[in-house]
Amino acid sequence: MKLAPTLAFGAALLSAGLAVAQSATAPATPAAPRAERGDWGARMLQMIDANSDGRATWDESWAFVTTRFNAADADRSGGLSLQEFSAMRMRRADAPTPPADRAARMEQHRGVMFRSLDANRDAQVTLEEIRPFIEARFRGMDANADGAVTREEMPTRGSHGGDHHHGHARGDTPPR
Repeated sequence: MKLAPTLAFGAALLSAGLAVAQSATAPATPAAPRAERGDWGARMLQMIDANSDGRATWDESWAFVTTRFNAADADRSGGLSLQEFSAMRMRRADAPTPPADRAARMEQHRGVMFRSLDANRDAQVTLEEIRPFIEARFRGMDANADGAVTREEMPTRGSHGGDHHHGHARGDTPPR
């Protein structure tokens, strides 16, 4: 998963591209049977769904993003540098190292994502700057607009021809 996906529903909602690769800030994922490892949406939902009811609410999603953000903020400045932002990536513990050309593209994508989130162009991304992106991604995934995302609403890896998920934006108001 990349950073946008991690935060979007965490880049999940942050990385998908936030998707959006994993570092020491992400919890290690134990090796799972092949079928389970391929179910990105179920794994993501399990990480975000704090009360294990099968639904990720806005509050659970924002708590997940905030926790990931704070873990990545190594200098406790309240903002992430590009280096700290890159550390938010999520990747399975058993994932192979990508080929050099793909790793370079992923790093370039993280730079683009970072610059697009850095609204005031101060070379730091804050939770305040990330929140509108995460809200939009959450609304996009909440297909039935009930204030929660279920496994059925989670995008699948590879949907829309890419290796990250995409939400479908609607013109409604942000979650509360």
